[in-house]
Amino acid sequence: MTPKKRIIVLGGRGETGRRIVEGLARRYPEIDVAGGSRRAPVGSEGAGTRPCIQIDIADRTRALATLSRYDLAILALGPMHLHGSLPHQICLEAGIDCIDINDNLTVADHVLALHDTAVEKRCRVFTGMGFTPGLSSLLLAELASRRLSAAGHYRIRACMGAAYGGGETSPYAILSSFRKHIDTLRDGRRQRIATPWKDGRERFQFPGQAAPVETIPFSPVETASLNARRSMLAGAVSSLDARYHIQYLKPGFARLMARFEPSPRTLDRFARKFYTSGQKMKRRKDADPDTVLWVYPDDAPERGLLIHGVTSSYDLTAAMACAVADAWLAGDLAGHGGVFAVDHLDAQVRARLGSHLARRGITSKPANLAALSGQGLDFGWIAPVSGSDVSALRHYRCNWYTAAPTHPKMAPLQKRFLLRSDVWKAVRSRRKGVAFLGFVVLAMRRWRQHYKALEPFRVRAEGPFAARWPAITRDISLFTSGYARVRDMLGQADALRLYGKMFLETGRMEMRWLWPDPTVFAALDRPASAVRDYWMAFMDGCQELGVLRFNASEEGNTVRCHLDYCAYAAMFTLLGCPELATLVRRMEREALEYMASHSGLSVEWRAEPCGGATIALQLPRAADDHQAERHRTELA
Repeated sequence: MTPKKRIIVLGGRGETGRRIVEGLARRYPEIDVAGGSRRAPVGSEGAGTRPCIQIDIADRTRALATLSRYDLAILALGPMHLHGSLPHQICLEAGIDCIDINDNLTVADHVLALHDTAVEKRCRVFTGMGFTPGLSSLLLAELASRRLSAAGHYRIRACMGAAYGGGETSPYAILSSFRKHIDTLRDGRRQRIATPWKDGRERFQFPGQAAPVETIPFSPVETASLNARRSMLAGAVSSLDARYHIQYLKPGFARLMARFEPSPRTLDRFARKFYTSGQKMKRRKDADPDTVLWVYPDDAPERGLLIHGVTSSYDLTAAMACAVADAWLAGDLAGHGGVFAVDHLDAQVRARLGSHLARRGITSKPANLAALSGQGLDFGWIAPVSGSDVSALRHYRCNWYTAAPTHPKMAPLQKRFLLRSDVWKAVRSRRKGVAFLGFVVLAMRRWRQHYKALEPFRVRAEGPFAARWPAITRDISLFTSGYARVRDMLGQADALRLYGKMFLETGRMEMRWLWPDPTVFAALDRPASAVRDYWMAFMDGCQELGVLRFNASEEGNTVRCHLDYCAYAAMFTLLGCPELATLVRRMEREALEYMASHSGLSVEWRAEPCGGATIALQLPRAADDHQAERHRTELA
């Protein structure tokens, strides 16, 4: 009988470490996964977690004894620059493999220098397997292997929102990146250059941002690995320019810190203040939950690759580390001995890493922002997946009025869709100056009338979501008041066509935020069943809210739903706009078919008058993971 594998995550109580523990424990219940921390051990903190083992690498003898009991160590402890390569050395002495999420260039130099020792010990060290380096290295390798830059020039751009606050050690990495000089790759060799604060490339337009934002240059850790002879990208990358933007972090402050080069004691004090400030800022209404990673050749962002989603850099770092652990467990890394960064792995192994990442909900897309927006992907597409539990996915059982909090970029995007719509252009072309002001005043007056007319819906509302009905009737009355005024001006046929087009385009964007992307469902073990279950939970939530009524029956591998009442359609009819009754169902149908597009689930939809519908969801007759596996391979 083969003994079960044992994995320990050092720094298992940190922001990234606990995500790694959770991600591995959920995926591999048969494996002994433990968190390791120098703090006192704690018990299990929830489903999928494991007890925390006390370990302090400063106590080399005890740390060695502890690590010797495991097969693999994942090094997520920080700050990285304080520990250096000591954890790696102890792992090698213990005779076990390790994976780190190091993002410090000096530490990378020390870890890469352990290559011969690792070969001698017959151990494997996989370094820089996080957000950047790690995911950025994979995107860089993909672009460079295709020689997208004839001169070998590549750029890394990262944007992180403030909605997650950050961990206790994260400020150290941020503060240590503020330097008068940075190391990077130029002319095919590693060079130290004056930090290019103002070189014409400091501002960058990230997806979802209303305007370009200022970025902070940093030393890309890939500089160390690319400069080594063992790099598979030797000759393909001659220069590398890396910069990041963090919401609320002013580049002026970064320049000031770099200029004065504060002492370690002062840095420690600033790091603690950074952490406290981050915990406060994450509660601000405009705190952004998005993370973007963009790697591209030359000065052509549109030719690059993007990773974008409503998730944190900690989630992405953990997903990358877990994907490397997946590859290690699957034997994909068995032929490697020594110390390896991403660009030291051959194309086949990198492709396998991409497949493991896709199984964890992380995929990249070509950086065509217009095409992505056209698909409704203004909020990205990625979402970390730890196991096969569909109820763990974002907004499970939620709808537009129960999913919280609403994304801070939602209102600006809705306004942008309105101002760019054909219906807005039609109104502006016919009503100018004072006439347009009159149009707005009359629309607002009708809004108040329509809202008052919907009072019976607010009065009848009951149950746990009765408090949501003022918002529901407010939105419906706003929509119908504007539509009615346009109908008066253009006639019903043109008004319905133009207003419906705007509604469906905006609704596509909104539903892409509300529901997980099809690539996320493709990451689950049974994608078709997951999409079906997610949809049924959505229907249950809507029925509990009171916006629809349905009944469902199951026969074999098919579930049939019949919607016989829609509150939205009833309100449209009451307000004299019955022609709008089918719009919500049309939006939901498009979103469901998109959500199921990588799963193999068959969707049959027959619309009925007054917002009703009969829907059949049929699982594949064969095992429903075959088509999804093909999609995973394509996505990776």
